[in-house]
Amino acid sequence: MLNFLKLKNIIPSKMSFKESAFGWDGLSTFIFSNILLLATLGLAFFWLFWQTLKTALFSRIEAKKEADKELVKRQTLLIAGLCLENNQPTDEFKSRLNRALLLLKKSMVQESRARTTAQEQIQIIILGGFTGNNRISEARAGADYLIARGIDAELIVIEEQSRHTLENMQHARALLMNKSVNQRFKQLSAPVIISSRYHLYRVLTLARGLQMTLQPVAAEDRFTLSIISLLRLLKEAYYLHWYWSGKLWVFITANKKSRARIT
Repeated sequence: MLNFLKLKNIIPSKMSFKESAFGWDGLSTFIFSNILLLATLGLAFFWLFWQTLKTALFSRIEAKKEADKELVKRQTLLIAGLCLENNQPTDEFKSRLNRALLLLKKSMVQESRARTTAQEQIQIIILGGFTGNNRISEARAGADYLIARGIDAELIVIEEQSRHTLENMQHARALLMNKSVNQRFKQLSAPVIISSRYHLYRVLTLARGLQMTLQPVAAEDRFTLSIISLLRLLKEAYYLHWYWSGKLWVFITANKKSRARIT
């Protein structure tokens, strides 16, 4: 049976613009970000683009090995969700889920001679709520995909309330701090976050802003430069510029509502 993140419902059936993922605070920081972008001739934007590209190029495809191999560390895998197509994971979302499957299989081989099995050491948290016109959440679709491939449903926690990457990280933090979720895990090494290469730098930036330490693992074996991947990198850099502009906006205005959105 799947485990659910139990937080206050943030997705009412009818949302006003103010209650939406964008909202008036988001609009204010969006305008401020674009003003800064023009005023600085895009210098910060291009630096963020370079950092995004560098992370896409050089991210690992497995978690870092523990220095003390005799000490069995409990491991949490976070999987970033992605918009579905007709209630099913897209190929890109499947690549993230498949990376988790590969890590699980490798862990089972490495721990076959240990006292505890790999499945006793690992928990999987899939992030992603309801997007588009889909009838199921990204997290639920991801869980169904893994369960159909032999993963025990008891190992999976699904977070179905987030609407974008920042909320993914906020809710992941809530889960990692939730004693009922982590009661089986006496020791936790830094959680792994699995996502697409172009997306990892933004995930890590948002996580650091929430005082989270994550190990990035890329879904794809390598980064392939193409027009589509270039556009994705540019979009990620733009979102990051908006995020940092929002933090500056909060500092200048001391706006509590804006601060609450990014912390």
